[in-house]
Amino acid sequence: MSFIDFETPIPPRKGDSLFRDDLPDRQNNACLSVNWSDNEFLYTEGYRRAAQLLVEHTVEHQGNKHFLVYPVVFLYRHHIELALKKLILHAPYIIGHQLTDTEMQHLGKHRLDLLWQDLKPMLAAVCKAAGWGTLSSADEEGINSYISQLTALDPESYSFRYTHSKSGAPSLPSEKRINIRHFAEMMERLADYLDRLDTAVGVLEEAKMEAYT
Repeated sequence: MSFIDFETPIPPRKGDSLFRDDLPDRQNNACLSVNWSDNEFLYTEGYRRAAQLLVEHTVEHQGNKHFLVYPVVFLYRHHIELALKKLILHAPYIIGHQLTDTEMQHLGKHRLDLLWQDLKPMLAAVCKAAGWGTLSSADEEGINSYISQLTALDPESYSFRYTHSKSGAPSLPSEKRINIRHFAEMMERLADYLDRLDTAVGVLEEAKMEAYT
């Protein structure tokens, strides 16, 4: 074998099977859940955990930060998007609300600001139905701020996936700098808050279902 052959990567071949579970290292097999409820959690939590691992690596290995900032921001943003959509899908059952055509359209898109706009009145109704009062103004203003900042930098979920928009404009400001550690800490605050809301909605949903059985 020549030196050039040795250095050349193995190319793809027609007979290669990408998705296998019959190899000796079965400990590396990951299960794709077929249960819809489990899938909601696995998808949402999976993006958050991936972001956490990348941030941990980035903090320890500074040389990779300029590469990994894009997937880190995207993964956290996508986690927040899925968390909002999950709440929008489950909260209506508790308050007897049927999603409007506009709300359904927003679920098919990636605008965090529109999703949060749709969810806020639902959460207010959920809190009232459960006798919890209302979300504190400080909490609501905090989420408003976080969502607004994410939307300003990445309105459609494309800015950290593609260098340019469909119109050819740069996706991100050329001089923008992001402290990855700090960004992750802030996203964890938002993710934790939405996770607590999701837990509360899940408890109320289960209680209502039991009441009708």
